Amino acid sequence: MIRSLLYFLAFVAFSVSAEQTVIRNYEDARDNYFYDQLYVGDTGESLYCGVKRPFLDTIGKRRSVEHVMAADWMAEHFGCPNRNECANATYKHAEGDLHNLWLAVKNINSSRSDHVFGETDDGQARFDYCPDFVRTYSPKPILVEPRDSVKGNIARTLFYMGDEYGFGLKGMTPMLKRWNRLDPPTEHEYWRNDRIFILQGTRNRFIDNYYLGNSVPE
Repeated sequence: MIRSLLYFLAFVAFSVSAEQTVIRNYEDARDNYFYDQLYVGDTGESLYCGVKRPFLDTIGKRRSVEHVMAADWMAEHFGCPNRNECANATYKHAEGDLHNLWLAVKNINSSRSDHVFGETDDGQARFDYCPDFVRTYSPKPILVEPRDSVKGNIARTLFYMGDEYGFGLKGMTPMLKRWNRLDPPTEHEYWRNDRIFILQGTRNRFIDNYYLGNSVPE
């Protein structure tokens, strides 16, 4: 009953609004929402590695905040040279959108950088504490393949960001649709969606009804 009501609210919300406007920018999200109101205390685990919190406070295992839709991709969409030189108001809202921000281990976040997601037989796993994070190193484009248990999370995050802000999906759409079907939302993902709705007033409708991912245009 409660989830049905949330689905209805999500439908209404997505019928009349687009970008979130509660969180001003990424710094606001990181400093005032992400750790203080979303991932409080030891809640959550790193997206790519599944490392439980608290992360070890050593080089490489420090906590970090990952933009699944890379910040530089978003800046490029608005005609900015990079994320640090983009004053566009919608970009600022997008870079702070909690639906796109996930817990990460610092070195893994750096290794992912702004590379596209993909499926590869030639990738390498170079981090002993994160053996399921695989990426290629040459030639370009470099591909990053996450662990299977979060491929759906990543797909639904990217669908949301494309739907809300008009960002392109870098040719990944057919693959992301497969990932969405193979890895349906978990209870953690539902919890996260509900919590973010409380904090910033927008829901990820691709979590509320993950079958919507089948209709994302290619």
